[in-house]
Amino acid sequence: MTEAPDPMATLAITSMPGEPYGTVLRQTVGADLADHRGDIGLSAIATLAEIVGGSSFYHSQPPGTACVQSRLSLSATIPVTAGAHVIGRGRVVGAVEGHGTTYAELVDDASGAVVCVATARAVVVSRATGEIPRRDAVASATDSATSPAPVTLDPDLTGRGILLGLIDGTVAPGPIAQVLGIAVSSVGETDIEVRATPSAAMANQMGTMHGGIVIAMMSEACSLAAELSAPAGGRYRISDITASFLRSPALDAGDLTITVSQVKSGRRISSVIATMTDSDGKLLTQASADGVGFARSLAGSSRP
Repeated sequence: MTEAPDPMATLAITSMPGEPYGTVLRQTVGADLADHRGDIGLSAIATLAEIVGGSSFYHSQPPGTACVQSRLSLSATIPVTAGAHVIGRGRVVGAVEGHGTTYAELVDDASGAVVCVATARAVVVSRATGEIPRRDAVASATDSATSPAPVTLDPDLTGRGILLGLIDGTVAPGPIAQVLGIAVSSVGETDIEVRATPSAAMANQMGTMHGGIVIAMMSEACSLAAELSAPAGGRYRISDITASFLRSPALDAGDLTITVSQVKSGRRISSVIATMTDSDGKLLTQASADGVGFARSLAGSSRP
């Protein structure tokens, strides 16, 4: 796998003038965030949802206070299309004794439609930290807004066939996989494993992996696993995910493993559970997610 680019830059997340940095942000959702089907999934905007909620709690505390989100739930209302400009706003719903509940809403700037809502549990921690670093995207809106090229997959491929193709190279991974540094490493009867490779560009203000990147990785891994039992032409997109951040992943301790197991797969809903562990097998994050079924006409083949 080639080295992943700076995800914060590639995600094209920028600040809004006149607002405290992080509490109101804008994201240009480009074709460089599409998955292997050419679709824009929840993983493309999950980082934005995490940041605006978490930053709202951070700004409610004394300057320089170290804060993390211990639990985050995202619900995608409608699909986002490539080229959309999404505005994220977060606020603290309530806080007491170092704990708080935050709410975030992502809105399509053109239509005004809500595309994702997020609720989270934030908490003050005792770690060395500094001010939230400004990491505005360097990608231009013109470069990011282009529509993805049509992705064609063999119409006879089942979900399992696509996953196996991602491993052997007969199906090309989407650009979001490179952005997040992830790849399918194995496919079982009812579960899959995804390898995640951290990079220094994924750091938060405390030097560990940014929670927004963790939830994006988990969302994309769950999206892949939701299709494990899909028949030819059957597809699922992740509509809801809840993640518990148990430990912050280190950036210098090797690859991480995301294991995703199917709980139930039906025509309308595919439910999965997922865990992220480090190279020593220590549990870092766990999540549950639902994928909603949709039909798509696919033809041809796709190769790297």
